[in-house]
Amino acid sequence: MASTATPIRLNLGCGDDLRPGYINVDKFPKDDSVVSADLPGLPFEANYADEIVLSHVLEHFGYADGVRLCQEIQRVLKPGGIAYIEVPDIQWCVAQFLGAPEPNGYTNPEYDYNTQHRWGLWAQAIWGDQHHDGLYHKWGYTAHRLLNLLNYVGFHPIEIQFVQSHRVQCLSARAAKPVAA
Repeated sequence: MASTATPIRLNLGCGDDLRPGYINVDKFPKDDSVVSADLPGLPFEANYADEIVLSHVLEHFGYADGVRLCQEIQRVLKPGGIAYIEVPDIQWCVAQFLGAPEPNGYTNPEYDYNTQHRWGLWAQAIWGDQHHDGLYHKWGYTAHRLLNLLNYVGFHPIEIQFVQSHRVQCLSARAAKPVAA
């Protein structure tokens, strides 16, 4: 008989992206419906969730904490569960930054999403918005690096696509926790 249980879906580091049907989790909860958690540790038992979304969150952790966060996602997912992870494509972002001109004079990067010079959107895509502590980017990922990280922590199969998000090229990964043989 097929299970009729509602899938458990987590939206980690949700910020303002509160998703219906998900347990929304963030270090800086916007309201009482959001579970407060200081990632990379996850306050959930092993094999708890069917799906985990990590949208524009992984780059906010240094490389060691990024590995730990992916290990925690692997731990919390049920066998056969899926992680959806999206990050800026650092290779593309750096190319845009280096290819854009320097502005004539100082520009205030706060809330500057201009694409006509390098210290607007291109700098923000590399180093984060920096409007508060949760918005700094501490590490970057190429498709190769993200694939190797997810493989290293035990995901299989892994699919990575190039997508546009937040006005920049991003990497969108779909990674499954293997079902035990």
